[in-house]
Amino acid sequence: MNTVGKIIEGLAVPVIAVNVNLQVLALNSLAEQAFTDLKDTGGFDSFLSRITGLEPLLLSTLDDGKTTTAKVKPKAGYRSDYNITIKNIGAIDGVESPVLLMTFEDRSLSNDLKAMRIGFVANVSHEIRSPLTAISGFVETLQGPAIEDVAVRERFLGLMAKEVTRMTNLVSDLLSLSQVEAKKRRDLKNKVEMRPVIEQAVEATLPVAEKWNKTLTVEINGILPAIMGRQDDLLRVLINLLENAIHYSRQNGHIHMVACVDHGENPLGCDAISVSIKDDGEGIAAKEIPFLTQRFYRVDKSRSRNMGGTGLGLAIVKHILVRHRGELVIESTVGQGSTFTIYLPLALDEKINPS
Repeated sequence: MNTVGKIIEGLAVPVIAVNVNLQVLALNSLAEQAFTDLKDTGGFDSFLSRITGLEPLLLSTLDDGKTTTAKVKPKAGYRSDYNITIKNIGAIDGVESPVLLMTFEDRSLSNDLKAMRIGFVANVSHEIRSPLTAISGFVETLQGPAIEDVAVRERFLGLMAKEVTRMTNLVSDLLSLSQVEAKKRRDLKNKVEMRPVIEQAVEATLPVAEKWNKTLTVEINGILPAIMGRQDDLLRVLINLLENAIHYSRQNGHIHMVACVDHGENPLGCDAISVSIKDDGEGIAAKEIPFLTQRFYRVDKSRSRNMGGTGLGLAIVKHILVRHRGELVIESTVGQGSTFTIYLPLALDEKINPS
């Protein structure tokens, strides 16, 4: 390996060195991985044709010797967006003509995160604007002759109260999601007994089930060892999953929760507590399942909003489970219902005896 090759191989970004004739002198392994066709016949010419504006930048750097930085978006064949820095490092390693060093900073992740932030703000704005628009319309109507109509007034006040509740739930879920995301990298220091958490979740959601004429049954098999976690967060996970099952089960439907110890036959590959919640609703199409934990994603938007859903419940579940090193598995058959199962690893010093 020549001197140029040794230097650039130690850099943590893709690097390509070319001579005055724009012929490749050396490239590091990261550049080979990112641009797989560089070593083919005519590879660099093909490379230049795929990155619009790169050749003029190289020639400009040769002419004036100034370091050049530019943002580029390669054409088909390369997936990433880059910030390219081109530096004239002069003669090196017996090469008399100036050597140009190109370094590539991958901006794809940053751009993706920016797009996610923009999308998130747009979604939040839409979710808040809808109830505000409705409330504004109701207020405008009540400020007119309708205020004298008792029946209309009571109906509109009820609708306004519903929209205010919806906004309150949205703000509450946004705050919860923000707090969960902020803490997801922190270590868990306390042990939690899952049986009391399950009992609290059932107690909290039983009135909701009764309101919608749904039956809720619980089955806890054996002793549930402790896990490392936060009780409030785990309670939130179970309440969110139970409320989803209640809202999306059939009329006069049945929701069944089962908790037990799973001996390694699960996505975690270790002994874990398994809690599954099964409903008898309409089910979810397979293509929808991968998106269910995304923020504001709803399979049935109108029904979700009518039930007071914010589209953030499963996103909160996902982030809480990430912190708890757990996993959510969703199984569903259209027309037959869905099962949401969480797996939580046992605390390291917990002993269990497989039956």
